[in-house]
Amino acid sequence: MLVVEDELVVRELIVRQLQGFGYCATAVASGEEALALLDRERFDLVLLDVGLPGISGFEACGAIRARSEVPIIFVTAHGDLAERLRGFDASADDYVIKPIIAEELDRRVSAVLCRPAQRRGPSGELFGPDGLALRLRVHEAYAGEHRLALTPSEFAVLRLLLEHRGEVMTADRISTAVWGYETFGSRNFVEAHVSRLRAKLRDAGAGDSIATVRGVGYVIR
Repeated sequence: MLVVEDELVVRELIVRQLQGFGYCATAVASGEEALALLDRERFDLVLLDVGLPGISGFEACGAIRARSEVPIIFVTAHGDLAERLRGFDASADDYVIKPIIAEELDRRVSAVLCRPAQRRGPSGELFGPDGLALRLRVHEAYAGEHRLALTPSEFAVLRLLLEHRGEVMTADRISTAVWGYETFGSRNFVEAHVSRLRAKLRDAGAGDSIATVRGVGYVIR
């Protein structure tokens, strides 16, 4: 995996923690270095600091998303809700707040890395209203003839809702199924992903396929 962190002490700490859990980690100090490296090599996951010199972590995330669906976990010293939601709007998969606790980092990394394997489970397709279709074997999502550019977490949320079509899914249940744990403040956490997913569906002509049941959760009917 790729670690993008400008502070040397923190960068070395993250690499040691990841290696201690058996991961192979490469580290760079800027978003520009990360993008150059991602053009040459393939990584399973990117740990991306928000407060980078030069291009910010948010800008780097956008540039990565333009070329890859590699999972991205933001690492930041600022854990306020507005920044976390901004990160999810930038298509990040998760957040780790500094100071980093090794066990939490391992848990979050493991949860993100496990999701692609889970998605490759049963072959075939899932269908929904307004021409929605998921091709599970090739990890593609469509609204009619329009292919949707979904992040891994957005694809996982949409798949979950289609697999349980007609059933209202709570935020905690979505969080546990997609990320492998119940997230603190999971209602806002899941809402950010659903909001971004809805925008992409609307842009593709799929209308308001995901309905909100106030005070309960989300459903595709």
